Formats: sequence, C-alpha cells, structure tokens
Amino acid sequence: MEKIYTIPFKVRSYEVDRNEKVTFSSICNYFQETAGIHAHHLNFDISQLHKKGLTWVLYKMHIKLLKQPKRWEEVEVTTWPSAGDGLRAFRDYEMKSGTGELLAHAISQWMVLDMKTKRPVRTPKEISEMGIKDKPHTIEPERKSINPLSTDKAELITIVGRNDLDMNHHVNNVRYIDWMTGYPADDHKGCREMEIQYLAESVLGDTIYHTSEIDGNRMVQSLFKNEEKKPIASSISYWD
Repeated sequence: MEKIYTIPFKVRSYEVDRNEKVTFSSICNYFQETAGIHAHHLNFDISQLHKKGLTWVLYKMHIKLLKQPKRWEEVEVTTWPSAGDGLRAFRDYEMKSGTGELLAHAISQWMVLDMKTKRPVRTPKEISEMGIKDKPHTIEPERKSINPLSTDKAELITIVGRNDLDMNHHVNNVRYIDWMTGYPADDHKGCREMEIQYLAESVLGDTIYHTSEIDGNRMVQSLFKNEEKKPIASSISYWD
C-alpha cells in the first residue's frame, strides 16, 4: 500500500468563481476527497473506523493557495499521512499543475473520537505507524489555539440543510470554509491562506452565525450556532 498517494483532477465549471478560477473551498474539497480515498486504501477511513466504534474528527487545517487553476485545467493532488503525537494524526497535501508547479499545499490535524463517549482517544497503533516520519511537512503544524471572537456583532448567515452534512451527520468540514470565504469584506478579492480550528459539530437545522475582524489583508473569523451562539469554528486568513 502506497503511503504517498496522488489523484488527477480536472477543474469543473461548478468549482470556479466568476473569474473562471477554482475557489478556495473547492481546493479543500480536492484535498479532502484525496485523503478519504487514500485512507480507504490504507484501511482506516471513516466507515472502517465506525466498525470499531471510532470516528475521525478534524481538529485543524492550514491551507496556502499559491496560484488558482482555471476551469478545465488538469491538476494533481498528492497526500500522505505524517507522524503524529499520539492524540493527533497529521496529513499533508500538495496540489500541482500538469507541469509540476506547486499551486497549493496544506496540513490537517485529526483526532480519533470514541463514538459512545464523544471523547478523543489515542490514535490506534496500526494507524499511527502509517505516518511517514522522514518527509517534511508542507506546512509546520500550529499548536496554538485560535480563540473565537465575541458574539456581539455575529450575524445569521444560514440554516444547516441536508446537503451540508457528512457521513457523521455533521456539517462537512469544507462547508465551514465555504461559509468563511463566502462572507468577506467587499474590498477583499480572494482568500490566499487560512488556518481553521474546528471547535464543535453542527447538525441539521442549526442556525449559523458569523462574525469577523479585519486588519489590512488579515481576517479573523468565527462561526457560532443557535441562540446560545456556541462557537463551532474560528480561523485566521489572509486575502488579496
């Protein structure tokens, strides 16, 4: 079983913005899809963990976009599991053009959750041993937490629907990024880098609130759910 895995993609019309360039969230979808297929090949994807009463939860993801591919452009996404620290499993990603130019790269931090107790458990040995130890991260994992903003100016942006959900019946991880990159200030053209920390799950029917603080091209954002405004995600991003 190959520990380094590559899949080709062709950028489709529904994955691009008004300038016919792939959206930030679509790139995250490529990364997520490649990781899911690779994890299945390695026998530790989400459905395989469910059989053991466990599941994956994404704790953090850090994405850097260097150059946006255009509609119909062919790209390759490569991913590999990297060495974790017992409670967190790391996975790296790269997207390259047909000529080998690096277009985007990322790192994600995952935890294994006991489905009964809803608490993190140590990464099973057979999974942790899959991590590649001698290959450098594409982005060094950040251990510092991203604290949520105040809810004072949070505004309702959406209500969770069925198409927002993943196999855990929770909002898909990339949907949070989609919401955050879909509500920037008018004078910001596009997101080039985001580090997002997931704080709580969201489910069907939840009302989602959003707030942000902007300092030049740097933006801090937080998402909350329902009337109690419980934090569900926070991010630091950089924009054109």
